[in-house]
Amino acid sequence: MNIQLYTDGGNRNTGNVKGGSVRPTDKSAWAALLIYGAHKKMLSGADYGRTNNYMEITAVIEGLKAITKPSYQVDVYSDSAYVINTMNERWWVKWQQNGWQKKGKPVINKALWQALLAQVDRFAEPPVFHKVKGHANNQHNNEVDAALNAAMDKLPARGH
Repeated sequence: MNIQLYTDGGNRNTGNVKGGSVRPTDKSAWAALLIYGAHKKMLSGADYGRTNNYMEITAVIEGLKAITKPSYQVDVYSDSAYVINTMNERWWVKWQQNGWQKKGKPVINKALWQALLAQVDRFAEPPVFHKVKGHANNQHNNEVDAALNAAMDKLPARGH
């Protein structure tokens, strides 16, 4: 059987200019939608001060963790070029070979990438990663986007 996993991550870096960093008070969230035949399961979580990329990777980890039968084939759909390219272009191989360094600096989100690779390794057949266009007309991508926004909406605002 085949499982489809749609993932998304995001943050609301309020008041930041382009290139600015995420503030500790900024809301962040991830969502993962598992589809198996007629069955659907939505997972989500939220935090403060996490980057968009952090949440994109977390969504895939949490979605894969929720799959209890690693004999199933999994198709992962994400609008994150960072996640898709890292997995499909196998950027992580060079990072591992270089002691998790990139251009002499530690790989950003190293622990998350290691956790994601550990999840991928559980499966008999490695999950297949697919890029989807964000905020477009992909129904399931829109569902995970709505779920992560709902998760952020539930977080109480934090003072500055």
